[in-house]
Amino acid sequence: MKMTITEMQAIETEMVKEVVEICERNNITYFLHCGSALGAIRHQGPIPWDPDVDIIVPNNEIDNFCATMRRELPEKYYLDYYVTNKSYPCLFPRIGLRGYSTYILHIDIFRLVGISSDKSKQIKFTKIVKYLSLMHFYKMQSEKYHGTFKLKEGMILKIIKLCLLPISKRIIEKMFEEYCKQYSFDKTEYVTNPNGHYGLKNILKKSLYGKGAEVKYAGFTVKIPEHYDAYLKHYYGDYMQLPPTEKRNIKQIYLIGEL
Repeated sequence: MKMTITEMQAIETEMVKEVVEICERNNITYFLHCGSALGAIRHQGPIPWDPDVDIIVPNNEIDNFCATMRRELPEKYYLDYYVTNKSYPCLFPRIGLRGYSTYILHIDIFRLVGISSDKSKQIKFTKIVKYLSLMHFYKMQSEKYHGTFKLKEGMILKIIKLCLLPISKRIIEKMFEEYCKQYSFDKTEYVTNPNGHYGLKNILKKSLYGKGAEVKYAGFTVKIPEHYDAYLKHYYGDYMQLPPTEKRNIKQIYLIGEL
């Protein structure tokens, strides 16, 4: 099915509304994350040229979040995750439209993980979870999911895959889960998104998230990090400044694959 970015954002925005309502109803902590938090502040909704939607949930609530979504999401939506889908390649869940793959049309649900205050341990953690995620992806190669990596990184991971042929995907998943629980979320000063694209930049003081700030997003109320000004400056600098026009011209037509 071909879909424009406007059509896709309309579906994803309805998904966000449902997810937010379920979280609020069940006292589950969540925050719109990165570009979605930016969209809420700068555009009061999705960034017009960005189809991605990101929500982040504290790691100590992610299991409850997933169980609750599976139980309470409207029938037309579903939670896609390696726990329920053996061919799912990511180490974080997504919310999708039933009948269609979550490869393009989805909400990413990231986990907010406690991390050491020690810089060297932060670097080590970031590297390990990155390669666990990529190894899992390569382990789950299929026609439905395609990754684009730098040549050097791709070659390294192909070699790693060959070395790990005897190791099941469940072992990789368990290693990732245990590593994410290495530090108690409640007791750490710093947190990170282990599956984010920003690497060490994902490491922030937990206090920036606080209890969340309520803001408008496409006509309804959502939560973003409480100290969103510092949060958004950390990621984007002068976040109210629009990017150059040429950086806003992403694909306008998407091919949404059926399951």
